[in-house]
Amino acid sequence: MHLRRSQNMSLPRIVIVDYGTGNLNSVKRTLDRLRVTCVVSPHARDIADADKIILPGVGHFGRAMLRLKELGLVDALNEAVLDRRTPILGICLGMEVMAKASEEGDTPGLGWLDAEAVRFKISDTGRYKVPHMGWNEVRIKKDSRLMAGVSELSEFYFAHSYHLRINDPSDLLNETEYEAPFPSAVEKGNVFGVQYHPEKSHDAGSQVLKNFIEM
Repeated sequence: MHLRRSQNMSLPRIVIVDYGTGNLNSVKRTLDRLRVTCVVSPHARDIADADKIILPGVGHFGRAMLRLKELGLVDALNEAVLDRRTPILGICLGMEVMAKASEEGDTPGLGWLDAEAVRFKISDTGRYKVPHMGWNEVRIKKDSRLMAGVSELSEFYFAHSYHLRINDPSDLLNETEYEAPFPSAVEKGNVFGVQYHPEKSHDAGSQVLKNFIEM
């Protein structure tokens, strides 16, 4: 069933993209608690009609990209994000697929970011485990509406084995330390991505989602 436009045209149309990855319902439940009207959809038409797009995801990079192609969503996302400049927020795997490529599979990513997803390379395996799971601090590296009201060194919840290696430092929004620093959020124009899970990160995470919806 396709998303219908609200009778109140002042309400933004929020689409959570369903491409067969995990964590969709957690994101929707958090938005429901924030009293944000949203729809989970695998349909290109709904993406075309969206005012804001959320691309969540827990899973395998290569399989996620293949599923996006099978559903006909790659062209729909490119048109929305690159042509119409629709704001999009990628969460965890949803941020990683915005890169050009990943060490997890040989399928190209969406290519919106000059970046690659790489697996953690840990030296002190007694102290740092892969996947990186649990709470960790983020440093805010530039001004952004996405981080309004979020304090420096706020803690967010992480669950991932891969992270982005970005080639354009201006895209870096948050940085987190896990033996070495890695990008935990990016921003490039209307493209936003967070490696952490705001839907599982209590007040700080809810604030990030609220900021995105209210842009």
